[in-house]
Amino acid sequence: MFRALKVLCFYTPLAALGCSGSISSNVPSDFGGTGPGGGGPTPSSTVPSKPGPGALSDADTVPGLAPVRRLNKTEYAHTLRDLLGAVPPTATVQLVEDAESGNAGFLRGGVITGGDDVRNMMTASQQIADSVVAKLGTLLPCAPLPSAAADQDACVVKFIAQFGKRAYRRPLTQHEADLLHTLYTTQRSVEVGATFEKAVSTLIGAIVQSPQLLYHWELGSNAPLLDGKLVRFNSYEIASRLSYMFWASMPDDQLLAAADANMLSTPDQIAGAARRLLADPKAKDGLADFHLQWTEIGSLTQTPKDDTVKNFSPAIAQAMMDETRDFTASLYQGKDPATLEALLTSTSTVVDPSVAAIYGVKVSGTGPQAATLDGTQRSGIFTRAAFLTSRADTSESHPVKRGDTVLRRVLCTEFQMPANVNIPPVADPTPGGATTRERYAMHSMNPCATCHQMLDPVGFAFEEYDTVGAFRTTDQGHPVDSTGKLSLPSGVLEFKNAVDLSAQLAKLPQVQDCMARQWMRYMTGRREVDESTPAQPFNEKPSLAAARDAFGKSNNDLRELMVALTRTRSFTHRSIAPGEVTK
Repeated sequence: MFRALKVLCFYTPLAALGCSGSISSNVPSDFGGTGPGGGGPTPSSTVPSKPGPGALSDADTVPGLAPVRRLNKTEYAHTLRDLLGAVPPTATVQLVEDAESGNAGFLRGGVITGGDDVRNMMTASQQIADSVVAKLGTLLPCAPLPSAAADQDACVVKFIAQFGKRAYRRPLTQHEADLLHTLYTTQRSVEVGATFEKAVSTLIGAIVQSPQLLYHWELGSNAPLLDGKLVRFNSYEIASRLSYMFWASMPDDQLLAAADANMLSTPDQIAGAARRLLADPKAKDGLADFHLQWTEIGSLTQTPKDDTVKNFSPAIAQAMMDETRDFTASLYQGKDPATLEALLTSTSTVVDPSVAAIYGVKVSGTGPQAATLDGTQRSGIFTRAAFLTSRADTSESHPVKRGDTVLRRVLCTEFQMPANVNIPPVADPTPGGATTRERYAMHSMNPCATCHQMLDPVGFAFEEYDTVGAFRTTDQGHPVDSTGKLSLPSGVLEFKNAVDLSAQLAKLPQVQDCMARQWMRYMTGRREVDESTPAQPFNEKPSLAAARDAFGKSNNDLRELMVALTRTRSFTHRSIAPGEVTK
């Protein structure tokens, strides 16, 4: 196992030219031991600590704490879609902006703190409630819609139990069901006078803004399941951990039924469910969410470009993101092994004509279509338009952004940054002036040298791509120099360009180890904990090593890595939070 490489370097806030990230602790400070839900905990139960069938060799793992996280915007949108069908696109816009989750490099929902946040949430909920009035027949468990008051009430009682279970991702407590029924009867009272349809839509509006839906916390009012000195997630918690890892959305009825039957208790059962979810078409959403975040593509449609830049618009930006989604889905859900090498070197893709034009390939029709790219120009996900465009400047390439992402996300190299260091900006480009590589040569001088001697060579490997990822051989009339060297614990890596770099990275054990770390971070919503301290006595090295071993034995098949991670104690267990009530 490789440990994440830490580099002390200097930071510049100018146009994101400097190093990114700082490491103060492997354990984020925002972990909680309690979550939303009415009432106090019921008596706890203890489960056997003996590993179940299919367990990996990670019994010594002491997992970190489990953060209470709000659904991020993508998860919330997908959850509403699967819960209600189509919803107003403005509903998720009202949410607090997402934030990085526990130094993991992946997003969680932002914290709702002020009155404006609450009002926006209520506005979104009202929009959702209004949108479902016309389709209540598809949501209620009674057809046709009843007209008698007694029948309407009976229908709502059943609806609260069934719909509430799907929304909260676990059975409702009696207290929760009573509160929702009281809301319905208050709406139907003479004082309010709401119709049956309006009262039910108001009920739905209340549910979609409830903390039980908004937060990853399927324990409810139950006490945690103790497993020795750890807590084991119950079946409903496991169901949600699976669905949000593979689908970025809520569990389906089959997964909830497995939780009902306690059929998500052993590693083999969990892995079986994981394979089903990965093969499902909805996995396309979860895979896209991971890879768009991992490559730091982000909201590409909001990325500004100068008016002089050709082949770019919000529609083309969306098509670039769609290519990432379709490429990763075809890889993970295809017939061939979904190897790390294929992710980093494949020339196969799925593009629409607007992105195909950037690549210089011809496709027929108007929608996304399979295509093969020029292998001398394109090699895997980091030579695709979405990454290159997002990690570029408004009118030109940006080697630091590109190099920084590759080092942190592919090699797990971490940069620590001293404060109070002033760094001069890079000279602006001028027609006929210096090339990008020449303008960034200043980074080899103090005080930037420590950091940029690693960042810049990797970034220069991508100099054959302009601000929207179009291939080029010249910059300012001079031949592009995309060669470079990178010193790693395993030796010096020399490369000719991004294609050569990608091919070499795909074979490095350090990259294979980093990929396991990245998926674990996405899975848990926090950084892996591999340095125990007296204050934080956690150790997830055994889980990471077991998953990495399974990954290697599968010829680095990414699907096997994902499934192996669900077998680990880092997936099925958590440590008890300070002050947590467990009985």
